[in-house]
Amino acid sequence: MWWILKLTILMQCVVSIRITNMRVPEVIQYGTLDHVTLDCDFETDNVTGLVVKWFFNDKSHPVYQWIPPQKPQALGMLRNKLDLTYRVSHNPYTQHRALRINNPGLDLTGNYTCVVSTFLAEDQRTRPVTIFVPEKRFDMIQDRVNDGFLNIICSVEGVFPKPELVILAGNRLLSAKASTTLINDRYTAVTSTFVKINALPPTVEILCDMQVPLANYFSRKREIFYRDPLPTTTEEPSSRYTQLEKDTGHFMKSTPILISIAQLLCLLRQRIS
Repeated sequence: MWWILKLTILMQCVVSIRITNMRVPEVIQYGTLDHVTLDCDFETDNVTGLVVKWFFNDKSHPVYQWIPPQKPQALGMLRNKLDLTYRVSHNPYTQHRALRINNPGLDLTGNYTCVVSTFLAEDQRTRPVTIFVPEKRFDMIQDRVNDGFLNIICSVEGVFPKPELVILAGNRLLSAKASTTLINDRYTAVTSTFVKINALPPTVEILCDMQVPLANYFSRKREIFYRDPLPTTTEEPSSRYTQLEKDTGHFMKSTPILISIAQLLCLLRQRIS
């Protein structure tokens, strides 16, 4: 029966350490905070061999380690980015369990894992953190082309993390071609589609929706398209305007199919400037 008693004692040791709460900010807007704190609260009945480690994405390389009563260490990508004097409590066995990251940048977006262990037990939890940059520019244009189609182009610049763009006519999702490029740690995305004008209702709302899934962020552009152009006048015999173009004073000429992000962005800027 001695082995049953030994197994019971061992099982009690195994469950003697437990992470009770992992508090991290899931989304942080870049440039709004001087520092951010990631906390890993835990309980244990046995502090023999206690070690607190934090990992970023790859669990094979720690970015933080604390072995009481020694001083905490910043490792890897968090070296020189942590306030190692920060104390989250007055308990000598939990005071340095948290990370205090100074001036969080975009490179800190990812999954953080806290691992608390003793000689006989271990527990761990993982939470994501996203450093978010809202769009610097978000544009949509409509252009009638000569063969009876409507060309719709949406673009967004200066976003992080990676955005997703979709185009809708009313409640109908339109099939579109999309391109995304990372420029100076920010994303530029363009999506465009051609839709047959006769297949649209006489008046329809054209929508361009952008979302950043990792940041739980959503933005929308909307414009009204009139299938039948307004009658032209003798003063402007060759001009063709939609109601939106008349209201804003933007003249929309027919354009060929665009083949690159650079060309699309150039066209958008010319039309909106």
